[in-house]
Order: sequence, then structure tokens, then C-alpha cells
Amino acid sequence: MPTKQTLEDKTVTTLSFLAMGLFSLSVLLPILYIIQLTFSTSSDASFRILPRGFTLDHYKYVLENELIQRPFLNSLFVTACSVVVSMVLTIGIAYPLSRKELIGRKYLNFIVVLPMLLSLGFLPKYLLVKDLGMLDSYASLIFPAALNTFNILIMRNFLENIPASLVESARIDGCSELKILFKIVLPLSTAALATVGLFYMVGSWNSYLEVILYINEPSMHTLQVVLRTLVMETPMDSSSTEQMLLKNIQYTTIVVALIPIMIVYPFLQKYFVKGVLIGSIKG
Repeated sequence: MPTKQTLEDKTVTTLSFLAMGLFSLSVLLPILYIIQLTFSTSSDASFRILPRGFTLDHYKYVLENELIQRPFLNSLFVTACSVVVSMVLTIGIAYPLSRKELIGRKYLNFIVVLPMLLSLGFLPKYLLVKDLGMLDSYASLIFPAALNTFNILIMRNFLENIPASLVESARIDGCSELKILFKIVLPLSTAALATVGLFYMVGSWNSYLEVILYINEPSMHTLQVVLRTLVMETPMDSSSTEQMLLKNIQYTTIVVALIPIMIVYPFLQKYFVKGVLIGSIKG
């Protein structure tokens, strides 16, 4: 039988919904404003949700512009490689750490957590990348950022929640550790894989500082570097009309930069909350 809410409970619930509604509007309205400008034929500074006029010329210009095409493809390549490398390494570390029979498990877990407690900054990392000869190569964007302690812990904690009886039964049947991993553990870890993969994808796609530090060749720059240049460096000698149209191009480029994440996220959304929740609770 449902419990009757008191006046205090109703007040708290109403205020909570009101606060969430205001927060949602504060996030949604700027996004709608940017999107309408990408379709608008003018760059009217007044706030609008619907575009003034309608045109796809801004998207056509951005998608056909070679200065944006190459960095966009570079970002896709780096992100795809980063996700694959990061997931392989993360699973390779998290799975052994999730097994209670692992010798020295406590100390190995401490070593994994240690980078979260001690941050050495970019200088040692830059010197290491330089000494390894990875400057001006995509390897400098893929391998130094291939592992993230938080993602390892999420994956490890999720794997710890898989019933040990399943693993033991597979061992009794003669399955090797690799076969147990690929046939039993990973198929049961879809939520964690989707969550950690999404974290790695967003981190790699939004990477900016690493590109500036390690890549000097302009043709190898990713979309985020070009996006920052386009948004921040507005030509001062152009007319006001040209600057207004440039504003539309800037916002269109921002929207285009969000497209890959917007395409992938809906497919992973149903796993995301479960992966974060279970992976954040130690089993």
C-alpha cells in the first residue's frame, strides 16, 4: 500500500523537480541557441530558439572545407586507435586484479591507484615522449593516455561482481584463463565495457593540450586544435557582416565536432548508468 506523502515531502519533491527543471533549462537553452545559429541566415545576437531563415550552407562550408576535413579525420583515427588500445590494456589489468587468488593483489592494486595520488605534471611525460621518439607521431596521443586509473577501477570493481562460481565451473571444465575471459567474463561485462569505452572515447576526442605539446606538424593536428583556432582567432580586419557570418561558421564547427559523440552515446546510454553504478561499488 503506497505511503501517503506529508506536506513536507510534497514540498521537497516539488522544489527538487523545480531545481532540476531550472538546471535542465540552463543547459538546454544555450545548446538550442547554438544549433539555431547553425541553420540561421543571419547572426542576430538576440536570443532565439528557432532560426531566422533557414540554410544548410554553413554545414556545407564546414564539411567541404579541407582545413576542417583533415583534422576531423585525424581525430577519428586517433580516437578509434586510442579506444582500442586503452580497452585492451584496461581489461588486461582489471581482470587479473579482480581475481582474489592473485598473489600480491593488495600491493598491485595500490600501485594502480598511486597515479591518482601523485601527479607529476606534463614535463616528465613530455621528456619521456621525446626520449621514446614519439614526438610528431600519433603514438604520442595514443599511448601516454592509454590508461586511466578511474576507468581501471570501474572495470575491476565490475568484474569482481561476476559470480566466482561461473569462473570456477569453467576452470573445472578445462577452460583456460583467456577462454574464461572472452567466453564468460567479457560477455557479462557489456555495461562496464560500454561505460569505460565511452569515457576513453570522449577523453581522446576532446584531447587538446597533448596535441599542442607533442604535435608540431599542422597537417597532423586534430579537430579540437582547429576548433580552438577558429573560435578564438576572429579576423579583426573583416567587416562586421563577415564577422557575423563567421560566428555562424564557428558554431557550426562546434556542432560538427559533437556529432560523433552524439551518434555513439544513444547506443551506449542504456549501459552507461549501470556500468558506472556497479563499477563504482566494490564487490
